[in-house]
Amino acid sequence: MTIQILYILLLLLLSAVFSGTETAFTSLTFIQEKDLQSGNGRTGKLAAALAKKPEVLLSTILIGNNLVNIAASAITTSAVIRYYGNYAVGISTGILTLVILIFAEITPKQIAIIHNETICRIMAYPIRGLMWIMYPLIFLINGISSFLTRIFSGKQKNHISQEGIMHAVNIAQIQGTVEDYESTFVQNVFRFDDIDVHTIMTHRTDVFSINGELSLDTVMPKVIKSGFARIPVYGDSPEHIIGILLTRDLLRHILKKEGTRKVSDIIKPPIFVPESRKAHEMFAAFKTNKLHMAIVLDEYGGLSGVVTMEDVIEELFGELYDEHESGAAERILDMENGSFKIMGETSIQQLEDVFDLEVNHSKHIGTVAGLIIEELGTIPGVKQTISTDIGKFTIQSMRGNRIESVTFVPALEPADSEN
Repeated sequence: MTIQILYILLLLLLSAVFSGTETAFTSLTFIQEKDLQSGNGRTGKLAAALAKKPEVLLSTILIGNNLVNIAASAITTSAVIRYYGNYAVGISTGILTLVILIFAEITPKQIAIIHNETICRIMAYPIRGLMWIMYPLIFLINGISSFLTRIFSGKQKNHISQEGIMHAVNIAQIQGTVEDYESTFVQNVFRFDDIDVHTIMTHRTDVFSINGELSLDTVMPKVIKSGFARIPVYGDSPEHIIGILLTRDLLRHILKKEGTRKVSDIIKPPIFVPESRKAHEMFAAFKTNKLHMAIVLDEYGGLSGVVTMEDVIEELFGELYDEHESGAAERILDMENGSFKIMGETSIQQLEDVFDLEVNHSKHIGTVAGLIIEELGTIPGVKQTISTDIGKFTIQSMRGNRIESVTFVPALEPADSEN
């Protein structure tokens, strides 16, 4: 009886080793694999190599684990029948199952999660040895498993997705490893490629521009009052932009007593871009042309608005304010009564990010104002309420036919609305 108990204890120990090794390798993160691979020790490099072959690795460990568990069960059953009779088999099976669960499964796995890199290094050579010994069996089992996997699961995807990275960042934010502003910045970086210039530009109705035929002395007071460093200059009409006036160039010529010259004499050639140009492409264009303002044209070649380097950077870092601006005009403000004040120019992407929504809209619609008009089908009036799938919008203020600001009450989750 003593020899059988020793065999059972040895097999349970091996089962614990296999269970812990399985969890140690499967819990390795991408960074931990890189650390093992870049380490000086051979065991670390071998462990990293084994981790890159999960099918063979798991087959080896699972085959070994099942063999020792079956052996432990067989020896236990044989010994119990020999010494206590058949009636005690059920009791012994229940006790052995509980022992395996606690001492050979749960506990080793919990330890392995904490010390996964160390265990991987220790078990690297033993696991490789088992791979060589059981290679024919592993090859057969993997072949059958791969065939069944292709039938029921299709092609395997082994790439790191954007959703996976954001999920990891969100978990790190919840745990306090990543600050809120860092998580927001990462989120902004990932959606940067999807932002159109049309979404972030200043609309032509809000563009401050000056006539190129005016003298420098004449426009000087207007430029100072505007507070802008770069100003579009038009020719025949405000729709026809012929250049960009830099305030520093204007001041330099004024100081040189050249105030009688026309504005068009000192302007810079403008950059013209379509509304569909992406924000990251606009950033590269600004760097290349060394001019931080571009003229945005619609599909017919007419003036749609202007976009600046500041507009592009704000999509990454949030609103930026200079000495002439007030921080009160945040695009989304919490009213602390379940509602939010939202500026009409707020991008739909920002709305989705803040409220964790997925908004259905046309491709040419990029702002909250455009979303409301698309939903309503006409120009709304002040105090008018529009109900949508994502919540209720109430028009708070208008500027002509443009929606300046709205009040937004998010819709309840479907589960909440049913209760």
